[in-house]
Amino acid sequence: MILQQFIKAIAKGWKTILVIILLAVALSLYISLTTEPTYQSQATFIIAPSKDLASSRDIVSAFTALDTLKIFSTYADILVSDRVFDEVIKVIEPGSSDLANYSRSTEMNPDSIILILSVTGPDPQIVAQMANEIGKYGIKFINAYYSVFEIDFLDQAVPAQAPFMPRTFRDAVNFAGIGLLGGLLVVTIREFSRTPVDVFMRKLMLDSESSSYTKHYLERMLLNMKNKGVSWPISFILIKLKGLEEMYRILPNFSRKKIMTETVRQLKEQLKGNDLIGRWDELTFAVILPKTPEKVLGGIENRLLQSLKSPISYGVEDSDQAELSPISASDTSESIQDFDTFISETEKILQNKE
Repeated sequence: MILQQFIKAIAKGWKTILVIILLAVALSLYISLTTEPTYQSQATFIIAPSKDLASSRDIVSAFTALDTLKIFSTYADILVSDRVFDEVIKVIEPGSSDLANYSRSTEMNPDSIILILSVTGPDPQIVAQMANEIGKYGIKFINAYYSVFEIDFLDQAVPAQAPFMPRTFRDAVNFAGIGLLGGLLVVTIREFSRTPVDVFMRKLMLDSESSSYTKHYLERMLLNMKNKGVSWPISFILIKLKGLEEMYRILPNFSRKKIMTETVRQLKEQLKGNDLIGRWDELTFAVILPKTPEKVLGGIENRLLQSLKSPISYGVEDSDQAELSPISASDTSESIQDFDTFISETEKILQNKE
């Protein structure tokens, strides 16, 4: 049931989903066009025991320490430290770019003993230069203080050919995906939030026991016909199920529902597609016949009564039968002048027959 409602929401709201996707892509393109490109360059380093270690035992001990990977964290912190960076900016001309727009970070390749230094910024040449200068001074600083391990370049940084951010196509695809999810969420929330309203409106329109229209709805439809003025003449029939008063009050709900729904079904078989049938009171049904003159009303009324002559089965196994014994009354409104009285006249005729 939920899946069907979700599919229904998508089918009804596909235009909304498409609009949200297009807006998301447009936003992505706007951000890409208004964002200053950022480039990234990487320099890689390798750490190994020093070639100047005195004995093979020292080398084995160094490899054991290296295997713990704690040395990587120390060297990584040194490479991105302010002390190293302060030395680097002395080499790079301060006037060539705003160095506050450049950032640096380190990471370790988990499958090897390779340390990676990344630098990002708006100028690809300065980014690569900065990465290499950080590497050079970092190597000099580290090797001067730590004699057991050596660090050296594996690969120096080179200027990037394409921006690291924004990546227009990739970002547009990502935003389109976000727009798709957002659109699905919007139409789903709209559909599921509308359901209680639809259920409430359906309760106002349909009688729960007979599945025909309610009296309130029939009265509203009659008023619409009057205001539009395109349904004249309008005929109106009331059919009351005599003989059920005492039995109806003691029947269980499912039996009453069976009798009423079957009554409505049989009446509908005698009506046209634009005719309306609803429950006027507990045991009375009303039929509205737009564009139906009074001269044919008698024949229609007789067919409706004849359709209810056969007993209706009810009960757990449909073993019981109800005799409906219907009576009817009818009237026709030819114009707006007699519209306000023809319903009440029909009700009076039916009361007199009782």
